[in-house]
Amino acid sequence: MEFFNKKEEVLDVELTEYGEYLLAIGKLNPTYYAFFDDDVQYDVSGSGYTEVQNDAEQRIQYNTPKLKILRSRSGAETRVSKFLNNVSSSMGTLSQNSTTDDYVDIFRTQQSFTDIGKIASHPIGNSSLKTPYNASWRLEVLSEPKIVSASRNYQPDPNGPIENIPQIDITIDYKTFFREGDMSADSITGYLDNSNIYLALQDNYLVLEIIEENTNFEKENFDIQVYHSSSGEDGVGVYTQKQFYVDNPEADFIASSPAEVEYYINVLTDNQIPQEVLDKLNISDRALRTNSRLRLNRDLYTTDNEEPC
Repeated sequence: MEFFNKKEEVLDVELTEYGEYLLAIGKLNPTYYAFFDDDVQYDVSGSGYTEVQNDAEQRIQYNTPKLKILRSRSGAETRVSKFLNNVSSSMGTLSQNSTTDDYVDIFRTQQSFTDIGKIASHPIGNSSLKTPYNASWRLEVLSEPKIVSASRNYQPDPNGPIENIPQIDITIDYKTFFREGDMSADSITGYLDNSNIYLALQDNYLVLEIIEENTNFEKENFDIQVYHSSSGEDGVGVYTQKQFYVDNPEADFIASSPAEVEYYINVLTDNQIPQEVLDKLNISDRALRTNSRLRLNRDLYTTDNEEPC
């Protein structure tokens, strides 16, 4: 840990361990940058210290020591232990007929670096210059049936500080039923007790419309990460990141490894959504494939935040 010498030093650049890994294999390709002010205390009210507003600039720029970059939020021992626990848990799901390649795949698909995102929490300037409002989320559940509840909890980030992250809990009801006759594609069991009856599952989808408002609309607006939630030995929630099936991201359900997202669910975006789902929810193809920010389930009498044709 080291402080800046403000008389001699202006800028400090450090690669995270994940960045060094990408650089080593020739895949480091920075495409944007961001500025953060997490270490700046603009308002000192409530701290027992009084300050005239005009004195804040002098305090922030010249009288407050500034730490140099901390490229990692967690220690090496913590990261190695987490990696080994994930590997051990995944290996426990393999069968006796597993091959050497199956074990190699477990090591290959584990997330080796916990600090792959932003070291700081809140970048400056995420809002659009065309609006006086802060960036915000609008989420709507389009599919039925669903049970939705929301809460605003301070969620501890395992790699850093506690952040205020809105939580959305959604419960989907997958209906099962008995069917008699020839086995169909929706069957989830074989024939029961040497009878002509088997158990089937009715297809269901969770369709979400997620829009980030008051921001610049760009070609790539979202990053999707999937975590598996479980309880640790001390009862504290443990979140293990899963990897998408890199060889074929548009493939159907693939029960290849518990380390992969498709082992549990299929995550489809925009034009990957099946046509029968769009027809059932009365969603227009144009709303998915247009270059403007159109809502899928729109109120025809309002046109807020829509781009002109």
